[in-house]
Amino acid sequence: MAIRMIVTDMDGTLLDAKNRVSEANRAALAEAAAEGVHVAIATGRMHASALPYAKEIGVTAPIISCNGALVKTTAGEELFSAPIAPDAVRAVLDYMKERGWYVQVYSDDRLLFVQRDHRACAYEEAAGVKGEAVGWDGLYALAARVHKLLSISDRAEETAGRAAELSRLFAGKIEAVRSKEKYVDMLAVGVSKAASIERLAARYGISMQEVLALGDSDNDSGMLREAGIGVAMTTGTRAARTAADFLVENEAADGVARAVGIYALAGKGKKA
Repeated sequence: MAIRMIVTDMDGTLLDAKNRVSEANRAALAEAAAEGVHVAIATGRMHASALPYAKEIGVTAPIISCNGALVKTTAGEELFSAPIAPDAVRAVLDYMKERGWYVQVYSDDRLLFVQRDHRACAYEEAAGVKGEAVGWDGLYALAARVHKLLSISDRAEETAGRAAELSRLFAGKIEAVRSKEKYVDMLAVGVSKAASIERLAARYGISMQEVLALGDSDNDSGMLREAGIGVAMTTGTRAARTAADFLVENEAADGVARAVGIYALAGKGKKA
């Protein structure tokens, strides 16, 4: 079956270590779009952080941000929103505060944290957005429309355990998943990149079997598994590599170009 939609993760997949899109990746996606293939981004980042890259690569579909909790067009029209229930947000904040864990809140398209410490500053620089230091009271006050909570571990070894602990303690209220080496994303139950990709594809009359998904991390596992063709970067996590149908090398951050060339432009992709 021909690929009619390409969905790519950003960090560790589309972007290099300096948050740049390689010329090979840009050219491959442009060629696919020219052939009528819809090109989309599905990221854990907030919409404002993903928007410049969506414009750079010329995506022809809305942006799936906050791991699927928010879907908006590049013009800013909201198509789907699944915020975490306010009582769940407050419960998680209580837990984070008690343990002294770093947490930041994505409320609509605002990035909020307690104070601008080294972790907040590093995140702002990496994401290309400016957050707001609002204190604990500010986080609690803005719990009504939170699409994602993010905790940053001090050591990579802590991250998987923290995600499992949060998922267990707040089962039925949130789902926690590792998105980067030290990042744990918390979302409303049932929210995922895969679910929002399926919803977005249906908008264009496209089935999941006609989707090529590209990713590298735990939070990409669902879309890699559910897409007609799921391709993980060889530099990706074990969960991502296991969920994928195929792997591609990502030297020079050109893995997206390799995958698009093999499985979309060449029309050779088959579900394993």
